[in-house]
Amino acid sequence: MEHKREVAAEPENQATDETEAASLPSVMVAGEIPGYDWETAREAVRNLGYEVLGRADESTVLLILGEGGERNGTKLRDAAERGIPCMDVRTPGRFKAAVCAGELVGSDPLPEPAKVDRSGLSERERNRLIRAWARDHGYTLPDKGRIPMNARHAYEQSNRDVSQGKAAAA
Repeated sequence: MEHKREVAAEPENQATDETEAASLPSVMVAGEIPGYDWETAREAVRNLGYEVLGRADESTVLLILGEGGERNGTKLRDAAERGIPCMDVRTPGRFKAAVCAGELVGSDPLPEPAKVDRSGLSERERNRLIRAWARDHGYTLPDKGRIPMNARHAYEQSNRDVSQGKAAAA
């Protein structure tokens, strides 16, 4: 008895599609784009003929900087090291205008990466949390300037991880 084996035909244009995808310019997106959710913003970029990458490679031609993008030090360093231009879209409407014009152009300066602690918060965000916590717990603080050490220390003590407390006691 003869066994016949069916072989699926490979699409003729498969190699062309892979070559085409590899030759597309790519962009990195750091942060949230005002007025767009994550997927909609990336789809808009793809519709303009770009791939969206998490890390820069030889095809990367632009960094799109959204809200909070300065916290992504890796993407900012990649862009700086490779000389990739930045398009700062933190101003509402800037990204939409570029999409409508069909052109993503980067000529904005790259910000310095925000200093973040282990929690992923920038110093400014952390200070806001400390101020809010301290006020909720009866501390009187100035709106600007240094946070008094007693308030900062009390915040640190109240938000210490249990495992840290055991290590400190040992």
